[in-house]
Amino acid sequence: MRSAILYPVLLLAAGLLPLRAEEAPATVSVIWAEGIESPGVCVDRRTWFVSVIPRNVALEGLTAARLRDAGAEVDGRIIHLDHDHRLCLIEVSSGLGPVRPVPLAAGDSPKPGDQGRCVSGSSACLSTVAGKDWAYRGETFPYPLLRLRVAETKTHCRAGTVLVDGQGELLAILTCQETETEGEVYAIPAARVRKIVEDMKRHQRSGPVWVGLIFHNESSSPEVLEVKHASPAAEAGLQKGDVIIAMNGAEIDTLDDLVESIHNLTAGETARVRFIRGLEEKAAEMVPRFAELESASN
Repeated sequence: MRSAILYPVLLLAAGLLPLRAEEAPATVSVIWAEGIESPGVCVDRRTWFVSVIPRNVALEGLTAARLRDAGAEVDGRIIHLDHDHRLCLIEVSSGLGPVRPVPLAAGDSPKPGDQGRCVSGSSACLSTVAGKDWAYRGETFPYPLLRLRVAETKTHCRAGTVLVDGQGELLAILTCQETETEGEVYAIPAARVRKIVEDMKRHQRSGPVWVGLIFHNESSSPEVLEVKHASPAAEAGLQKGDVIIAMNGAEIDTLDDLVESIHNLTAGETARVRFIRGLEEKAAEMVPRFAELESASN
């Protein structure tokens, strides 16, 4: 009886939290070459899983992996690979037991001070968002990463570990990259996972989008400097001088916020934009296109 009482107390003191079965996301083990493993999590449908490929696994020629849960082990194929942060979407031909996809958190990305849980197996550790970075020690990221402070790093900071909120929704996925501060790690926001999933469902591929907006590079304000002719932004009626204040429900305070929101748009999916023109607040809808298609047409 005494040990049963002490067990959760010790876990809380270490920053660890036991999870009930209904709270735990549908995580699996992804098995790479030479038996190297990383965590994976089910998203959107029972046959789709996301993971981050460990640094000691070569990306060249990588097309498949094996997925294992408590009751089965099956072959999976990589249907999308983001080389920049080694994030991949894996598809299996059949589900691994009674898998329930983890819901993706909607709305604004986590802010500094927000808390979540890094989930590993049947336990989780407390995590706090410390910031959001576009670069670190001379390396520029193609999109911003969340900087997390994790209570217990030895078992909960592997690439592919999921960060969930209090409702069990996916907030982010840990990368292979750590900072020089002990207990700090980088994570890919859930919005990037959502973009890949939605792009793959619509187009069977994913990539950057183009909307045709130009902004002041030296300004932190999301004010439009130019709207490209025949672009999605022009077709939506946006004009020079408009100040963007929201994109697809995410509030926009700075130019970095806007750039991040555009990076996360799904090609071919209508995006709602709120902006200030003069003294009035207005709204419009635009449909972004794949950037590579636009470059090819020009």
